[in-house]
Amino acid sequence: MVGRLGLFRSARARKRCRVTAFKRLAAVCCFAAARLHTGGPCCPLIRAVGCCCSIMSTSVLTGRSIDCAKAPPSRERIMRLICGFLHLDGRSAEPGRLAAMVAAMTEPGLTPAVACFTEGPVALAMLDFAPAAAASQVVQSMTTLLRGASGLVLAADCRLYEGKDGRADEAAVLETLESRGGDGADGGLRGIFGDFALAAWNPRDQTLLCARDGMGIRPLFIHDQPDRVFAFASLPRGLTASGFVARELDQAALISTLLVRATPNNRSVLRGIERLGPGTWLRLSARRRESGVHWRLDPATAGRNRCRPQEAAEEMAALVTQAVRARLPATGPVATHLSGGLDSPSISVLAARALRATGRPLLAYSFLPTPRGDYAPDGEGPLVQTVLDQEPDIVSIPVRIGSSLDYLMPRMDCDQPMPFDPADPDAWICMDAATRGAQVLLSGWGGDEGASFNGRGAMAEALLAGHWGRFVREIRACAVSRDSSVTKVLLGEVRNYLLPEAVQTVIQRLRGGMPDSAPMILTELLRSEALRSVLPPKPAMRSNAVANHLTLLTGPILTRRPEHWALTSARTGIAAAFPLLDRRVIEFALTLPSQHFLRDGVSRRLYRDAMIGILPNSILENRSKEAPFSETPLVVALQRDALLRQLPDLRGHPRVNALFDLDALERRLRALPPSAEALRRASELGDSPALNKLAMMLPRILRFIAYVRQHH
Repeated sequence: MVGRLGLFRSARARKRCRVTAFKRLAAVCCFAAARLHTGGPCCPLIRAVGCCCSIMSTSVLTGRSIDCAKAPPSRERIMRLICGFLHLDGRSAEPGRLAAMVAAMTEPGLTPAVACFTEGPVALAMLDFAPAAAASQVVQSMTTLLRGASGLVLAADCRLYEGKDGRADEAAVLETLESRGGDGADGGLRGIFGDFALAAWNPRDQTLLCARDGMGIRPLFIHDQPDRVFAFASLPRGLTASGFVARELDQAALISTLLVRATPNNRSVLRGIERLGPGTWLRLSARRRESGVHWRLDPATAGRNRCRPQEAAEEMAALVTQAVRARLPATGPVATHLSGGLDSPSISVLAARALRATGRPLLAYSFLPTPRGDYAPDGEGPLVQTVLDQEPDIVSIPVRIGSSLDYLMPRMDCDQPMPFDPADPDAWICMDAATRGAQVLLSGWGGDEGASFNGRGAMAEALLAGHWGRFVREIRACAVSRDSSVTKVLLGEVRNYLLPEAVQTVIQRLRGGMPDSAPMILTELLRSEALRSVLPPKPAMRSNAVANHLTLLTGPILTRRPEHWALTSARTGIAAAFPLLDRRVIEFALTLPSQHFLRDGVSRRLYRDAMIGILPNSILENRSKEAPFSETPLVVALQRDALLRQLPDLRGHPRVNALFDLDALERRLRALPPSAEALRRASELGDSPALNKLAMMLPRILRFIAYVRQHH
């Protein structure tokens, strides 16, 4: 590939690893209790009492905290949650209420160390989780919240990537906040770099500061009753347990989440509970409140970098390597996703090489298809294997789906319309990784929008900008590299970005009908009344790749996925980390011009160049992208009759029936082939674009239906 595509060779010469056989570990069945625990609105009494007793057995509820200057040597903290509240009407904070919030955020089987602070109207708490494999003690030792020289008290869920070895602890956050005194439009947060959610109480002016990192990696939810009370928590269940807000569904926010659209004021799916926006801060007291943005991407820098492609690739490789290393814990195994694409394999290889010197394992989870009779699709297996052959000490753990109804309608988390069930692959990975002692789960999420952006709209941009020589060269190069015609390239890379979406729809209908799209399927299965309060979708990608790049990096899709992983992994005591959402990585990627990402007919060219010497050639050469589970159409068809039998019960649920068009769902299900026919035609089902889109959307909407039925 290097010679055929003209990718440059840098000093990072490829070292071919000797291929050795590696015995795969058998996947364990873990967290069986998760199927019995749905995390409802009320905490089990024993759990609440136990947590309350352990907290009240110390003096931290009297306002005791630890002087930062006299702090004991800090151990590495990976997974944390925070919560608390401020009475704006002057009432004293209730320790029991804080204990209930802590208990609600503590999953059965986890024993976090808890630090609390109550003084006058404010209450703060921090939960510090140890790896599941090390949590053999019934109760871990208590910790105390940091207190600075000025009296500032900090509760922080933070992982910072600066200082020695790319890390800094919460003491650095406290020092920054105290040195700047909260002044400036950035709330005094400009010097804080990493993934964080924090709350800081200033007893001198009786103000509470809450803030969240720029990409929203760490979650922070708030409930605000002006002049009465303000509460915050890493998990929504912490807020509902406080007694300040009832657990009630926000139907418009739920449907917006289903359709992947923005919600006004960053509303969550629970009424009265909002997200503190990524990159924002809020400071309030009984007398005043102010808010602002401490970091966001600067549109003025987009596409302005004039470095050469080779220089850009070398810089990107260095930044990604730094981002991966900074997110590795000092001890214990590390978990990661490993697909056949570009992003997660690069993270896996870099992490494996960094861990090798310490003798620690990298647990790599790969979504692979399940053979069924004569139907045995490869999926991404062969590409994943090339990474395992190159890095033979990676522990490979295949993740497969069953054909049970639980995969399509699993047990759902109470805080979000996402599964927490061993039948769900994402949830199972968190459960299994925690059981194996991992503290961190690395993900390649964010690459498509940032470092490995594919340059969508670049050809239309070149045409409109009058760069006709480059335009003609790229059109021809794309046709050759994709083994396609120039006409097809023009239609896909130019027309789709120049013509308004409405015009394209008319053209498609005139040419013989409008095929189902994913949004069309979803809206068809929703009641028209449910769509009335939903914001319209954002405009389609434009004929400007730089603008498209910025849109992707600032859209809701990018931040919602980390939130999902944060809330899911929190139930297992581990933390999700996203090296490709490192601020240095995305800031640099945004500065690069369009031609760095689509060059010589090769999309995602920058990242392919950057990963020479890191990824196998087969990965760098690959142009296709497999669905995570290619047998999903077959699984949906096999469960057709079981799903139809669910409909009478669903029709009896008032809220499900009010939000979802169950008659339309029934028509879609009956259009699927019966189970016996589906098995006979298994190899054909994956070749049907219409069935693939339906199979992709049906599990999504079925899970939202399951969420409403189970929790509302």
